[in-house]
Amino acid sequence: MSTRLLSILCTLFLVVGLVAPAPAQQEAPTPPASLLVKMVPGLSAEQQADVVARNGGFIRSVVPALRLYVVDVAAEELAETLARYETDAQVERIEENKVRVSEAIPNDPLYLDQWALPQIGWDQVFGTFTPAGTATVAVLDTGIDRHHPELADKVVPGISFLDGSDGRTDPSGHGTALAGIIAALTDTVPGDGIAGIGWAGVRVMPVTVLNADGEGQDGDIIAGVIWAADHGADVILMAFSNPGFSPSLQEAIDYAWSKGVVLVASTGNHGSDTPRFPAGDRGVMGVAATDQADHMASWSSHGQAAFLAAPGVDIQTIDIGDAYAVFSGTSTSAAIVAGSAALLKAADPTLQNGVIVYRLASTADPAATQEQTGNGR
Repeated sequence: MSTRLLSILCTLFLVVGLVAPAPAQQEAPTPPASLLVKMVPGLSAEQQADVVARNGGFIRSVVPALRLYVVDVAAEELAETLARYETDAQVERIEENKVRVSEAIPNDPLYLDQWALPQIGWDQVFGTFTPAGTATVAVLDTGIDRHHPELADKVVPGISFLDGSDGRTDPSGHGTALAGIIAALTDTVPGDGIAGIGWAGVRVMPVTVLNADGEGQDGDIIAGVIWAADHGADVILMAFSNPGFSPSLQEAIDYAWSKGVVLVASTGNHGSDTPRFPAGDRGVMGVAATDQADHMASWSSHGQAAFLAAPGVDIQTIDIGDAYAVFSGTSTSAAIVAGSAALLKAADPTLQNGVIVYRLASTADPAATQEQTGNGR
């Protein structure tokens, strides 16, 4: 091949490379939809897998105690797949895998005064006795930063249903903030840090079911409730909500109650009397928020789901990275109730969950109206 011809060919290749159209950008694939499929009793594991295979979708996870499968399906095929499962005689129930959202409102910089503690009478009992036992609060949330000095020796290994870890890291800070309200070290260095509701005998166990944005699906939440009940939780805190009722989530809550667990949830920050769940579920203490004057916070959800109320405005707690912060929201109110329930359990390990719920309700102070705060603050 002559030098001149080779030069021409090279030039053509360069020109083609310059003018060739760029490959079309592909749109990001639509994330799959998700279903909760409950099987009828008596099926083997192989038969249950066959039900999923013939109706469509891919098994993401299983909650054996409830015969419940989390099944991912193509979003564009959701309606057709749902219809197939609904007509299958070996499917007891089918529902969409709902998303629930955390209920905290980050606020302005740190306050020095933990006004909520004297408001609930904490200062009248602190130091008057030492709990005889221990109690564990499973914090179903974004994880817990075990390295925060306020939580030294307070965080027991848990589980993350998002990444398979033990849950003792927190990309968000929400779970860590709730853990600080419940169990921060107390009476360590005068004038330093904060005090936790459960000043002694109370530990926290992270069960990560929410992502860094504070969102989580029922499939992970249900698995988290079952796991916590089976791994020694005395109290389960669920500081998230959604207006949609899930019978599968209710079954998980019933399972935990049958194991002696006290269940606490936030009513939500939507200023509405529309029930939100899991606060509105049977066996759950739904907690609304009050302010320094014992008025219901303007943004607090209330109504039938509000079993109790607790301080929820400008609550001082901790944050990730050894930091401190002030939060508002029914999630902080729920954490106060969860910490109180755990302190009762630690003080008397023989107490059953029904007795603990009764004592908290019967000793609450009147605040606002019954429709707003249930049994009181």
